[in-house]
Amino acid sequence: MIVSSDWLYRRLGDPNIRIVDIRGRVEHTEPRYHSEPELYAKSHIPGSVFIDWTKDIVDLNDPVPVNIAPPEKFSELMAILGISNDTTVVAYDDHNRMFSGRLAWALRYYGNNKGLVLDGGFTGWVKEGKPIDSIFPKYEKKNFIAIPHPELKRNADEVQFRSSNTLLLDGRRPEVYAKGFIPGAINVPHTSLTDPETGKFLSKDELKVSFKNAGVDIDSLPEKIICYCNGGVSATVVVTALGILGIENIPVYDGSWNEWGKDEKRPKVQPPNFGS
Repeated sequence: MIVSSDWLYRRLGDPNIRIVDIRGRVEHTEPRYHSEPELYAKSHIPGSVFIDWTKDIVDLNDPVPVNIAPPEKFSELMAILGISNDTTVVAYDDHNRMFSGRLAWALRYYGNNKGLVLDGGFTGWVKEGKPIDSIFPKYEKKNFIAIPHPELKRNADEVQFRSSNTLLLDGRRPEVYAKGFIPGAINVPHTSLTDPETGKFLSKDELKVSFKNAGVDIDSLPEKIICYCNGGVSATVVVTALGILGIENIPVYDGSWNEWGKDEKRPKVQPPNFGS
């Protein structure tokens, strides 16, 4: 699920590895979602290509923001970047590993199980004195066939009518969760799963403690788990953390609160003064 900067440094230039810069940010004001190509243009890990998480891997025709791109669009982008179904992809960001996690999840959903997250992100890489450049590489086009794996994605009905043995995890920050959430969801803030100083994921023991503090016992999980957030992005930080603990193939509710919160038919837990 994750790789260290040392692991990646030893493999710079490996033709079987594609490094992806997917830096961006989420604001609390509109417009909320931003990519950061200007940071990539200024400096990036040598050999890396750039993906705009707000446009390149999303369905721009979907009324729900940042839902995953359709297979044809995803296939074409991966092919242009020199990524096949068998290419190892190491993605990095500087926003608590949520965009790199989202790409890794999207790759798994479409049939590439070699999507990895760079632990510590770009900031960690630079702090450790590892090389950067500003060269825009070009790679030979590969063949990528996007075959959806529906077991890794959930829609609103599947969340609302989930079985009683399904654990629903909300990866948003506590203050956002408190404004409204899906009934039965347990808040596991994505920020509680990483070290604020290094940006790296906590150790396995520390991750277990963070989950336990949220009310989730990793050693006695129910049969099914679904993760969500606002747009199915920070939820992937929770997915990555679970993967580090050996709990893999966790589905994401792609529409998340962006869809659920605006749908009057969906039940919600909200404070009495919500929206006032």
